[in-house]
Amino acid sequence: MTHEEIRKDLSAFHDRELQLWEMLEIKTHLATCPECSLEISRLRGLDALLTPLPPGTDREFAAEVMALIINIAPVVEAQPSYAGWWKVPALALVSCAVYAVCVETGLLPTCSDPLASALAAQNETQTLSSMLFGNSRGGSEQVLAMLLDGDKK
Repeated sequence: MTHEEIRKDLSAFHDRELQLWEMLEIKTHLATCPECSLEISRLRGLDALLTPLPPGTDREFAAEVMALIINIAPVVEAQPSYAGWWKVPALALVSCAVYAVCVETGLLPTCSDPLASALAAQNETQTLSSMLFGNSRGGSEQVLAMLLDGDKK
């Protein structure tokens, strides 16, 4: 067997799952190979960690844990903190103030009646066409006033 084949079979060797002739071959290889010997010692150490505890140990452990729990100082119940109670109404008040300022300064769009807007646009269009085509007596003064006023209405 080659070194790589033996490395693959080290776990099976440790668990004694190989045939006798394979076990002997790996055992002779371990005598000359420090790398494989280290791997076997690691497997044996892991096996020692995973062995079950002797019977009765779990009861002793539970008794030790319970003794430690009893010796711990009693926990004081947490009292609700009212330190920041003012933040909620203050935030609501500031939000209302910001909204009012935005509406008053025109930063937010205002709701307008679509029917009223359409009627006003139609009325302006009729007034403008009557002035331009001579159906109105005001004539150029009204056209000039409409152009200067723009959307100020």
